[in-house]
Amino acid sequence: MSVALIADIGGTNVRFAMLTPDGRIEAVEAWLTALYPNIGAAVAAYAQMTGLSLPVDVAAVCAAGPLDGDRIELTNCPWTISRGEMASFAKRTVLVNDFAAVAQAVPSLGVGDLRQIGGGAPVDGAAKLALGPGTGLGVASVVPDGRGGWIVLPGEGGHTDLASTNEREIAVVYQLMREHGHVSVERVVSGPGLEALYLALAALDGVGRNTKPAAQEIAQAARAKHDPLAVEAVALFTGWLGSVAGNFALTVGARGGVYIAGGIVGAWGDLFDEALFRRRFEAKGRMKSFLAPIPCYVVTAKDLAFRGLAELIRQRA
Repeated sequence: MSVALIADIGGTNVRFAMLTPDGRIEAVEAWLTALYPNIGAAVAAYAQMTGLSLPVDVAAVCAAGPLDGDRIELTNCPWTISRGEMASFAKRTVLVNDFAAVAQAVPSLGVGDLRQIGGGAPVDGAAKLALGPGTGLGVASVVPDGRGGWIVLPGEGGHTDLASTNEREIAVVYQLMREHGHVSVERVVSGPGLEALYLALAALDGVGRNTKPAAQEIAQAARAKHDPLAVEAVALFTGWLGSVAGNFALTVGARGGVYIAGGIVGAWGDLFDEALFRRRFEAKGRMKSFLAPIPCYVVTAKDLAFRGLAELIRQRA
C-alpha cells in the first residue's frame, strides 16, 4: 500500500494526516473548517503544503454527521462530503461518521491511552461505548462480532432528548426550550452547549451579559472560581455528561467500558469533577448495581479518529 490520506472533519476543525505503508500516522495538520468552502479545497491546500501527490490510492474520511448513502452532511458545519467528491482526490475511498472512526479505535486502546474514572475491570467481549463532547456530542458503540473482532454501531445519540434530574436542571431546560424549542443532549453537553448553559443560568438569575462568553473562557473562569455562573455551568455540564453516559451505557449494555473522547474533557484536566460525573453516571435507581462495576475512561490519546481510520483502511485493503 502507498501513502494514504486520512481526515477527521468536525464542526470546527478539519484534521489531515498521512498513513504510511508501515502504519505510521505522519504530517498531521489541523485547520478551521471555515477557512475552506469544501473538502476538495482543503485537501488541495494540504497536498500543496505537504507535497502529497494527488490523487492518492486511498483516502479515508470521517465527518461529524450521519452517513446517508454515499454522503455526510455535517451537522454543525455547512460542508457536505460525498464519495463522488472524494473520487477527485482518491482512487479508493472510505467515508464514515466521526464517532464510528473513534469507536473503531476503542478496542485497541492501551493503559497509556486512558485515565480510569471509577468502576472495575471491563468485561472481556462486552459492548463498549464511546462518546465525546466537542462542537457537538458524538456517540457510538462497538459490539463483538463473535469471531474475535468488533462491529461498530454509529448513531446520533447526541440529538436525543435531554432529561433533567433536579429542580435547577428543570429550570435550565425550560429556559432553553423557550430559546431553542427542542432541547437535545448536545444542546448542553458540547462546547456551544457550555455557552448555552452559561447564558441560561444568567437569564434565570437575572445577570446581564453584554457579550456571549466562549466555552474556553467559561472553563478558565470556572477554574479561577471568580465567576459563579461559570462554576455552575461547568458543574451542570459535568453532571449531565455523567447522566447521559449512564443512559447510553444502559442502552447498549456497555460492560466493556465507557470511553470519553472529544476535545473538551481531556483538555479540562482537574477542572473535570470525576466524582460528580461518576455519581451521576451510577444514579439510575435500581440499575445502580448494573452500572457501578462499569469502568469509565477519559481517553488521553490524541489521534483516536486517525487510529480508527487506519484500522478501516487495513480491513478494506
